[in-house]
Amino acid sequence: MLTLGIHDGHTATACLMEDGEILACISEERLNKEKEWAGFPEQSIRECLCLAGRSAEEIDRVGVCSLMPQIGSYGYHNPAWYKRLFGAAVRLLPDRALQSPANVNRVRRLSGMLFGGRRHDIVERLGRMGIPEEKVAFYDHHRCHAATTYYLSWNRDRGRNLVITLDGSGDGVCATINIGDNGRLETIAETFNYNSICEFYTRVTQYLGMKPMAHEFKVMGLAPYASGYGKDDMRNLFRSWFSVSPDDPLQVVNTSGAWKWQFLDRMRRELGFTRFDTIAGATQEVFEEICLQWIRNAIRETGIGNVALSGGGFMNVKLNYVISELPEVESLFVFPSCGDESNPIGACALAALDAGFDYRQIRSMGMPYWGHAYGEEEIRKAIDERLAGLGLGISRHDDVNQALAERLVAGKVAGRFTGRMEWGARALGNRSIVADPRNSQIIHKINKAIKMRDFWMPFAPAILVEYRERYVKLRPDYHCPHMTIAPETHEEAHDAIPAGLHPFDRTARCQILDPENHPSFHDLVTKFERMSGIGGVLNTSFNLHGDPIVMSPEDAIRTFLDSGLEVLQLENWLIEK
Repeated sequence: MLTLGIHDGHTATACLMEDGEILACISEERLNKEKEWAGFPEQSIRECLCLAGRSAEEIDRVGVCSLMPQIGSYGYHNPAWYKRLFGAAVRLLPDRALQSPANVNRVRRLSGMLFGGRRHDIVERLGRMGIPEEKVAFYDHHRCHAATTYYLSWNRDRGRNLVITLDGSGDGVCATINIGDNGRLETIAETFNYNSICEFYTRVTQYLGMKPMAHEFKVMGLAPYASGYGKDDMRNLFRSWFSVSPDDPLQVVNTSGAWKWQFLDRMRRELGFTRFDTIAGATQEVFEEICLQWIRNAIRETGIGNVALSGGGFMNVKLNYVISELPEVESLFVFPSCGDESNPIGACALAALDAGFDYRQIRSMGMPYWGHAYGEEEIRKAIDERLAGLGLGISRHDDVNQALAERLVAGKVAGRFTGRMEWGARALGNRSIVADPRNSQIIHKINKAIKMRDFWMPFAPAILVEYRERYVKLRPDYHCPHMTIAPETHEEAHDAIPAGLHPFDRTARCQILDPENHPSFHDLVTKFERMSGIGGVLNTSFNLHGDPIVMSPEDAIRTFLDSGLEVLQLENWLIEK
């Protein structure tokens, strides 16, 4: 059973799954170099087929994510599209009516009337690639989110699963509560996107002058800096805008009277000259409060404590940590990089299941090294063509991890390029920038010379599993190979890996390294530990700010030359300035 999953919206992505195993998954941004690009991911489809050694004619089924049009971030910068789609509803319906889940179907019908050409366009494009229309099915956005995290969850077979999705909006919905049981997914509640607390979070991001649908993580990173002064008033204001419904414990309701672009108008009127960090802190706190109450209600109503999460709302690693600490949560699985780029994975699974495939054969989540790997000849060619005559130190090593660890101990900042490219928004060692985490001054060095990031943003640590209990406060049963959570840390971590922690609250968006999931990265950090006595390194994505994570040796070399990186590892080669 060979299935293709396609997401043509924000961070457009394609995925290829065969007999329940993901063969390849790539976002279009890695190929066209336009971060968070939206549109039909034709290059990604072709790249997935190439990596798997398959042809389009061999595909049994195609699953396309979402029933409604996909527009990426366009509507956030030009709200005319939203006003065309939703303006009549805002003018004609009172708050109470807009809050109703019944509006989901109204918006879907209206969307189909206004933008009905998307389905035809996708079918036509696939037909030109050799995939006939009868193989193509379209799936609901949040059903794709739910399928992604349920069918690939490590805890799927522990009994019934409470599958929760949360994002800004998809097919008129911003959140769902589902029950997964014996391979079946039943939706028991869905929330109309007028009530989207993630939409509110995105509008705060926009109000603060950052990029909506991209820089929400910056608001999260800024939030801990908020002092008590003024935060209580701001928190109370935001609490008056959102709450869990007193009539339906599985519904969050928007009581602000604002929707989508209207949030900006209200913020301009009511937030005035409030400090930016105060706004961020209050936003994060209310977001956590509402989501925790809603999730606890879902556990209580269903009696299910095995929780699986997906959707862009759960990219908020601070929220994920407080969820993990709930006593009602018996087990927790957070799908990695669970924004819309993950939905083609669920679409692959749904397409296979609709064709009669047994859900029990779908492999649980491993490491998402689903992109291209480059061989010795390709590496050597890129070095010869791009670096000849530049006066750089170029050397080849039988044990490149040992050589790189020596450079890290000496205080060098290195780009690491090895193995298959990671899929998703997290660098997990194969396309990473790594550094010694002991010296906090290295944060300024990386921010100024390499990443060009905002000064308040933390970096992340990759921690040896042997040091997990010494450095971070994680529940014992929570596996953390994908950087999906930001736990509190122990005093030892404050001294050992300060550059990998949030500078203010000392939390860590950690990747726990074990020999099974990360053999090469674990080996590098082990060698670093033997020389330094420190069981982790600073890890951040291998890219310049605003660029996609590097894909090819050429991308890595360009980033190395255009930045203050001092060392570049290309498989067994080291290039040094």
